[in-house]
Amino acid sequence: MTTLSIDDAAWASPWRRRRVGEKVLLSLALLLTALLLPPWPGCVAVALVSVFAIVGPARIRPSLLATVLVAPLTFLLLGTLPVAVHFGGDGWGIGPLRFTAEGLATAAGLFAHGIAGTLAMMVLATTTPMIDLLTWLRGLRLPDVLLEIASLTYRLLFLLLATTLAVRSAQRARLGDEASPRRRWAALAATTGTIILRTWDRAARLQHGLEGRGYEESLTTLAPVRHRSWPFVALSAAGVSGVWLLSLAAA
Repeated sequence: MTTLSIDDAAWASPWRRRRVGEKVLLSLALLLTALLLPPWPGCVAVALVSVFAIVGPARIRPSLLATVLVAPLTFLLLGTLPVAVHFGGDGWGIGPLRFTAEGLATAAGLFAHGIAGTLAMMVLATTTPMIDLLTWLRGLRLPDVLLEIASLTYRLLFLLLATTLAVRSAQRARLGDEASPRRRWAALAATTGTIILRTWDRAARLQHGLEGRGYEESLTTLAPVRHRSWPFVALSAAGVSGVWLLSLAAA
């Protein structure tokens, strides 16, 4: 459901009308800034600029951004936990679990770099539909085979997700909230098999449709004409430069 929400938000965002290259440039500049600058104040500034761009000019709902960040935050917390905690030795803690100031500082730095980089990539993900990104990559002369594999994989993921939501909705309408745990597990097993079979059938029909259209090498689409926005480029450069100046001033 989150994937569908991100795609819907990207299609509805005012930044969808901007050139993909400009958004890629902004997102990559923020990402490199988050990787190269220290956690304070560099990564914090990158995170603030990214959040402002997403919920401000791009008009993405803050609740959607918070929902999208749940999975990356969980991954970052699990990844930094072994850095912050160790067994035995010096430090303070509970039982064999020990903490040190150096370990906590390192873990906090890694977490700051990770969340800042994630927010920088969210600037692109929440404002650019996948079809626009693939069309832009085709303009860079990437091999059609790679683009078609990426496009079909993306469409099949949506197909799987749509089938799962439809089957899940039908299951809830049938069982309600009164089913026993045993019945729920049995329904879950049957649902899994149904989802796989229905997804396979719809994927096969997608393949037959492509063959009926005479598909051989690539499936090109018409890209809308988007003019370069120098004010957007200037504001993006000013935002990234401001983060660097702030970090250098604090050093």
